[in-house]
Amino acid sequence: MIPSTAAELRRAGLVRALRAVHAAGGQHTRARLARELSCTRATAAALVADLAELGLVAEGAAAPSGRRGRPTTALTPAPGGPVVVVLEIAVDAVRDAAVGLGGRLGEIRAAPLASHEPDRVLGLARAALHERLRAAGRRCAGVAISMYGIVEQPTGVVASAPNLGWDDVDVLPHLGVPAGLPVLVDNVAHLSALADARRGRGRGLGCVLYLHAAVGLGGALVLDGSPLRGRRGFAGEYGHLPLGEHGLPCRCGARGCWETEVDQLALARAAGRETPPHAAAATATALLAGAATDPQARRAVHDVARGLGRGIGALVNAHDPDLVVLAGHAAAVHAAAPDVVHDAAGHAALRVHRGALPPIVPTAFGEDGGLVGAAESLFDRLLEDPIALAASTEARS
Repeated sequence: MIPSTAAELRRAGLVRALRAVHAAGGQHTRARLARELSCTRATAAALVADLAELGLVAEGAAAPSGRRGRPTTALTPAPGGPVVVVLEIAVDAVRDAAVGLGGRLGEIRAAPLASHEPDRVLGLARAALHERLRAAGRRCAGVAISMYGIVEQPTGVVASAPNLGWDDVDVLPHLGVPAGLPVLVDNVAHLSALADARRGRGRGLGCVLYLHAAVGLGGALVLDGSPLRGRRGFAGEYGHLPLGEHGLPCRCGARGCWETEVDQLALARAAGRETPPHAAAATATALLAGAATDPQARRAVHDVARGLGRGIGALVNAHDPDLVVLAGHAAAVHAAAPDVVHDAAGHAALRVHRGALPPIVPTAFGEDGGLVGAAESLFDRLLEDPIALAASTEARS
């Protein structure tokens, strides 16, 4: 809807201004804001004043630029402004953090999992969440949860998390999120892809293929900055495409899934080390580190790298992306054997791609993409109404 009244025009301007400050990572200037919004400096100054009065941004002297003229005013998120509490439920741990406007990730705390029983995992998650909520106090504007599993949308139910042994687990009732607080649950690969699209390697690109591996493998196809989620949020389960050459049984119940030859458990198996899921990360890390000197580890890494590259080549045929971004175990395998991955991708790709495969690069966020993306996804909603965002945190003071 096109704004028509003065109030609607003001609100639309505030939305655009706050989104610009957020997208800039919390470091912006009035002059740059005026250029981005195609408005006068006076209009930009009025919008900034309104956002400052709402307690969302602050102004201060910018760092010296060395250029002549009047010093530029820096715009940053207001101290004491809203934060989103983010929680990640992985195969080996529950992690939590707080993220403010600008997308900067605060201190991350991790609690290792001793069991995959839903009640025990979610009890641990609840304790971590409520400790973080107490610390955030009135500043908390919402809760976002990154889940290592297939998450149905819009319900947020974990429809399947094979590597946790979960099916149809509704996580939110177990967590006790305070009534009225905005909340979302989404798949870690979708959220990590969003983080890279907004703040990482994929920023500004039209089509990016994102692949995240640990115990299991998932991903997302990102078009113009937004991951494709599909009809129910189940898109991007690339690890369960039948790209495995050996027809191995998968934890999902099928055979020949790509992840059975690519993930951390696959690497351990290739080296002759049968490893339970909770120990897979440590085993894979040791094998990758030892590949330079241990022939058995090197053969295993190269086997997995060939499987990774073969699947990437097939997906390049399907999607023709501008860029392939790898995270987690996939990035580590590529770092250990980049030529093996690239050669296998080239052999699997159509001839028209072989001379110009898209770049294959690691994520900008290491293991933290799911947390960053979870906050980004919730801020997408919250920034639609800066006045309501400021009012909601004030109401909880």
